[in-house]
Order: sequence, then structure tokens, then C-alpha cells
Amino acid sequence: MNEQMLESIAEERGYDRGFTAGTKHAHDLLTQYAQGLKHKRQVMESEGWVKYDTDFHIQTGINLVDDLKQLIRTGHYDERA
Repeated sequence: MNEQMLESIAEERGYDRGFTAGTKHAHDLLTQYAQGLKHKRQVMESEGWVKYDTDFHIQTGINLVDDLKQLIRTGHYDERA
């Protein structure tokens, strides 16, 4: 069968639901993790603990999570991006 026909049949029958649910769950977990990092930085700032290197490491983690979320959304890695 034609690849496009197979994809169409699979979508009609809902075969993609598990994959979609799994990627959404992974995306949601990464969002929660990024929110936790942001909260950690806010707490440290409010207590006067933040130094440049600590803030840099937290921001690097947040940027990494954003990159991972983009990777999940696109479904492929493009080193040019």
C-alpha cells in the first residue's frame, strides 16, 4: 500500500493516540521541570543567594529544557537550528 494511505488508515483508527499522549506527557513533564528551575531561581534571588555562576547554570538548564521540548514537538533533530 501507499505510505500516505497507510498513515491515513492509521489515523482514522486512532493508532497514533498512544504516541501523541506519550509526547504530550513528556512535554508536560519538561514544562514542570522548567517551572521548578525558575521557582528555584526566584527563591534564591529573594534570599540573596544568587551568584552569577549559579544563575548561569539554572538558565542553562532552562534553555536545555526548552530545546528538548522543541525536539519533542518537531520529532527530529536538526543540528542547523
